[in-house]
This record gives sequence, structure tokens and C-alpha cells, in this order.
Amino acid sequence: MWDNNDVVASLRAVRKNAEDEGQKAIDWYWRKKPWKSNPSQAIQFSALILTAAAGIVPVIVQVVKSIWPFAIPPTFDSGSVATLCVGIAAALIGLDKAFGYSSGWTRYVLTATNMTKLMLEFRMDWVAMVAASAASPTLEEQVKLIQRAKDFVSEIQGMVLQETKDWANEFQSNMAQMEKELKTQLDTLKAQVAQAAKEKEIAAKPGAIELTLTNADKTDGFHFDIALEGAAGKFTDSVSNAKVWTRTNTAPGQYKLSVDAKAKGSAVATSMILDVKAGETAKPSLTLPIA
Repeated sequence: MWDNNDVVASLRAVRKNAEDEGQKAIDWYWRKKPWKSNPSQAIQFSALILTAAAGIVPVIVQVVKSIWPFAIPPTFDSGSVATLCVGIAAALIGLDKAFGYSSGWTRYVLTATNMTKLMLEFRMDWVAMVAASAASPTLEEQVKLIQRAKDFVSEIQGMVLQETKDWANEFQSNMAQMEKELKTQLDTLKAQVAQAAKEKEIAAKPGAIELTLTNADKTDGFHFDIALEGAAGKFTDSVSNAKVWTRTNTAPGQYKLSVDAKAKGSAVATSMILDVKAGETAKPSLTLPIA
């Protein structure tokens, strides 16, 4: 409220109101700073420790193994521990960036410090203007003092608005970046799942065997017996009047292929280890030891 009958008191009220507005803004930033600084410090400290551990743990494991060979189980993989530490550290840094703890802490401190500077300048300017005015300020001097208070409040509010805009821009940028990274990871995961399914499908696709017994015609009766042994068990077959034996719908894997026959009344045999690949036809060739 302005009272023309007591201009000095009215000007003091204007000054006090302007200072109160500035101090409320300054106090808000200092009061809210721990909500940004504490998580930021915890995250940065944890990330630093985890990153250091990722480099130190493998060295410690090697030193311990060299001194006490049986102190650490042979199956312990220090590389996996190091990778886990680095992964957690990266996740923490991503969390800090996503929620703007470190950047917000910086903004709060800078904004509050600049506001304090504006507050001190306003007080000194006000004292200087009052000292230069008459005991009862003229209308022109009153206008200058009021305008100075208005400018100060406007600067404070402008800084609050700018800090809020910076926060909003940072938040939107972080969310956009996070969505982009999540989409990339999701696309990569989908591609990996599709590739794994395709590989599994290919791996499950049956193969075939086409065996050529080069001297089958020299066996008694042009006849020989086949034995195929694998993970699924043993399969036998007989071939007559042919040098080629085929088998389709054979599960991929490793097999033992044996051939038995008689030549000039004596038993002869040969065998081999055969790899059957998914969707492919294995074409082995064998020769019986016939004199």
C-alpha cells in the first residue's frame, strides 16, 4: 500500500517487499539443493568405486591365485565381475543423466549465487539512491527507487523462469535420448531374438546322408549292411545291387557309420565318423578292404 502522506515509509515497504521476493527465491534454491546434490554425490561416488573395482578385481584375483592357488575356485571368472561393475557404473551415470541430479545441482547453485549477487547490488544501489535524494524524496526520485525495485524483482523472476526453461529443455532432451536408446536396444533385442530363432530353426532342420561304397560290386551277392550310430541310437539297413545308400530326415549331429559285408566268403568291414549338418547332405565315400 502506498501512502502519499508517508513517502519514506512507503518506499521502505517497497524495498522490503522486493527483498522478500528475492530472498524467497534464493532460499528455495538452497533448500532444494540437497535433493539434487545428495543423489548426485552418491551416484558419482558409487560409479567411481565400481569403475575402479572393475580394473582392480582381476588384478587382485591373479595376485591371490599366484600366492594361494586354491583360495579362489577355478570357476571364478573375474572378467564377469569386472563387466558387471562397469555395467552398474554405466547404469548409475545414465540414471544421473536421466533425472538431472548433477546438472540440476549445478543449476541450483549458480542460480542462487547469481540471485544473491543481484540482491547485494540492489541493496547497494538503493542505499546510494536514497543517500543522493532529499530528506523527503521528490516525485522523480520516488519513481527511480520504485523502478529499481521493479527491475530487481523482474530480474529475479527472469532467472527463475530461465532456470525452469533449462530444466524443461534438459528433461525433454533426456527423455528423447532415453526413448531413442530404448528403441535401439529393443530393435537390437528383437533382431537377436529373431536371429536366435532362425538359427534354432536351421539347427533343427534335418540333414541327409548319401554314402557311396566304391567297391560294393565286389562283395558276395553285391550286398552290404549299414549301421548308423548316434545320439538317438543305432539304425541298421541293408543294400543290394547298388553302390549308393541314402538316408533322409537325419537329425544334425555326429555319427559313426559302419559297413559290413562278405567278400569271397570272408567278413570285411569299414567305418568312419560322419558329421551331418542341418539342411545339408553328407556325401561320404568308403572302400571295403577287399583283396
